[in-house]
Amino acid sequence: MSRDWSLVNAFCLAFAMFLACILLDPSLSYASPVLPPSSKEPQTCDTGGSSGVTLAAQLELSLSSEEASVSFKCSSSEKTTLEPQSDQAYTTEQCASPEALSTLFPGSGARLMEQGAAHMKTYTLTVPITARKETKKLCYKCALETAEELNQFNANPQNQGNVCMVKITVNQVEQQEPDTEHTEPNNEQQTDAIQCATPGGTRQASISSESPLSFKCGAGMSLHPTNLTDVFDDQDGKCAAEVGLQTLVDATLTKAETDPPQNEQPVYQLAVKTAPSGDTALCYKCVTTSSNLETKTNTDEASAAKECLLKISVKGSATSACSSAWGVAQTAAAFFVAAHTQLGLF
Repeated sequence: MSRDWSLVNAFCLAFAMFLACILLDPSLSYASPVLPPSSKEPQTCDTGGSSGVTLAAQLELSLSSEEASVSFKCSSSEKTTLEPQSDQAYTTEQCASPEALSTLFPGSGARLMEQGAAHMKTYTLTVPITARKETKKLCYKCALETAEELNQFNANPQNQGNVCMVKITVNQVEQQEPDTEHTEPNNEQQTDAIQCATPGGTRQASISSESPLSFKCGAGMSLHPTNLTDVFDDQDGKCAAEVGLQTLVDATLTKAETDPPQNEQPVYQLAVKTAPSGDTALCYKCVTTSSNLETKTNTDEASAAKECLLKISVKGSATSACSSAWGVAQTAAAFFVAAHTQLGLF
């Protein structure tokens, strides 16, 4: 019994750790969406006739936004040839003027693959959805391979039954906008910096460890605290107590290294290195230059009228982490109970 108990505990622990990895790291349980290959039976150019199998004059296909590829056969019983070569496609209504697939769909790896025996080849055209920015019409030529029929085809390209034009419409797919939420900051952020410029006003902003914040004061104003390692604690909503930035959150405030243009204010960037355990409120003040020289006998109301408050909410990690951990704990506990009950250990 002791040995059985140890085995159950070891198995349950391993399963719980597996669940924890899946739930706490979404990248392990969610893959990027990939369109499935078409489940349709490949269409063929074959058509019956009094003299046996011949080819239809035209076969029309389409590659929809729900499919990764489209397949076709020139014939299921006769030997045929296909033009142009596999890394090209015709682009005109008359199936002429071949162009490289790499030109039609740059950098996408679009390709035409072939499978099967010579007289039963299946051709599959694959075009990634990211390359389908506009609708394009492609064309391929299937031709019967016998010498007599090829000679007829060369003499008269429109000879019925010898050649089939496979026309494929690659439909446009609406492209999703790139996710810019987690992109690294760049020099363009200076033009998008939040500006705190209205005396007596308040600006609100949020920041996380993945998304730094750029800001600047209005003309004729300076940033307070003047020391970049300090900040006002805004946990009480008063933006009054000056404390060290690191005492509230693992973050740094930097000033743009290059000198701003004439009459332009410097841009500051606040970057969080490690998310705090809970949401944290910080505050900076943009104070008019004239008020810096005044004595401290001014009332709080008078001082507030000459400064703009920038209130910053730093997103914490406790809520998401706790919910994930609680979910893992519940799942693991349920599994332990089920396993032990099944083995009659409870």
